[in-house]
Amino acid sequence: MTPDDKSLLQDLEKESLICGRCGNCRSSCPVYRVIGWESASPRGKISMAKEIFAKGHQDSLTGDFARRVAQCTLCGACTRECATGIDTRNMWLELRRRLCQMGQEPQAYDKIRDNLLARKNVSTFDNEDRLEWAQDLDEEPEHLDRQEGAEVCYFVGCVSSFFPQAAQIPLAVSQLLMKAGVDFTTLGGEEWCCGFPLLGAGFVDDAREFARHNVAKVKELGIHTLIASCASCYHVWKHDCQEDLAGYDLEILHTSEYLARLVRDGCLEPQPLDEVVTYHDPCDLGRNSGVFEAPREIIRSIPGVSFVELEHSRESSLCCGGGGNLQSVDPDLSAEIARFRVEEIAATGATVAVSACQQCEQMLSAAIRKAGLPVRVMDVSELLLEAVD
Repeated sequence: MTPDDKSLLQDLEKESLICGRCGNCRSSCPVYRVIGWESASPRGKISMAKEIFAKGHQDSLTGDFARRVAQCTLCGACTRECATGIDTRNMWLELRRRLCQMGQEPQAYDKIRDNLLARKNVSTFDNEDRLEWAQDLDEEPEHLDRQEGAEVCYFVGCVSSFFPQAAQIPLAVSQLLMKAGVDFTTLGGEEWCCGFPLLGAGFVDDAREFARHNVAKVKELGIHTLIASCASCYHVWKHDCQEDLAGYDLEILHTSEYLARLVRDGCLEPQPLDEVVTYHDPCDLGRNSGVFEAPREIIRSIPGVSFVELEHSRESSLCCGGGGNLQSVDPDLSAEIARFRVEEIAATGATVAVSACQQCEQMLSAAIRKAGLPVRVMDVSELLLEAVD
């Protein structure tokens, strides 16, 4: 799960030295927007990393610096704005890895790791219960649990598998696949967390073990198309599992990409909905993976829908506040970041706010309830199911 074959040690030192301190990254950073301290900005963190690692002052490492490194959603906005081309997102990941090696990681990260190693998912439930959400299907697919040779494997993700609100997403995806006549299965209790919470906490070796397990289980079933409705799960499969997938033919799609294909091919036919809809680009799906069109294609395919873009969209989309393990480390900061996004949603006059990530849906739902807005928050699969039904 390490980027490239280059020495990460060499990358971090070199890239911290080439920072021109222009400050472009500050204006795009959701954490800096809330906190307002230079030490919370990407530029400030790079300056501290340069002192500690590039100049060899490891003895100056403080708990404050570790806290600032953890106060980041890994949204990638600063990487996009960097005038000198520093891959800041990978820099934050590498800093977290080093802090773990030095025993300086936040206590919340240790709790995440301990729970994942024990349960293989981010919840407190037994991993064998991953398909409990399927009990709410009117008709459960015959081969939902580990069917060899299925046309598609649906990688559900931890949040959708175990958290009741997010369970509406796999229910919607499954119903749409069934309506379209798709032969699909899941990994059932053999699905482990994709590993992103471990990777984002700095436990790279543990994350790699989780990825290898999931790849092996997909290969065992002879699956050649995998879809994921979680933006971070999709990002891990698409970008971090390639070494383990070398030589194996696996098409990896976000559910929005696969569902857009089904609509395009006439397998799903949306009926009219009288709604004003806006779309929130998840960071790991949009800016960090380049998937922008598929969710919009689905929304525009629904007759009667008036689609309104948010002020910041696509590559410049604002983060929901729920990424990078921030909610575990600083839930108040996470919620405050979401509030800025909700202000933009309110300005559109939308009746429905759509995203394509279970974490985004949860963060935006909570913030919209708190703001008292008459706006429904839905995954793009839920909106499509409503139109198809």
